[in-house]
Amino acid sequence: MRFSTLALSALILAAPASAFAQDHMGGHGMHGFFTPEQREMYMQTNKIDFSSLSRDQRHAQMQAMRSKFDAMSDADKAKLKADMQAKFDALTPDQKQAVEQKIAERKARMQQWMQKKADGQQ
Repeated sequence: MRFSTLALSALILAAPASAFAQDHMGGHGMHGFFTPEQREMYMQTNKIDFSSLSRDQRHAQMQAMRSKFDAMSDADKAKLKADMQAKFDALTPDQKQAVEQKIAERKARMQQWMQKKADGQQ
């Protein structure tokens, strides 16, 4: 009896860890679902140039993308993820390098922004 209680407790405690494990960064929504490369392919597929949009337009566009993504079934999300990976894999080495550079630049900007915010300079 005691062993089965311990086994059941261990099973219950182990389930949430595996249920909430994320593929990539442990984030929520698209950030936790896609790798940075897959996410970049998704953004290119939707042909979004956020640099030309106002803050409100960027917010509205991202909200629309989030809503569309959240409404997808798990099977649709899995297919989308596979499609984005296939799209990245089909790039030439130079194109892949350009995507990686864009991701690195975005990450550096985000780290600078977060540091300024932490320092109270924003």
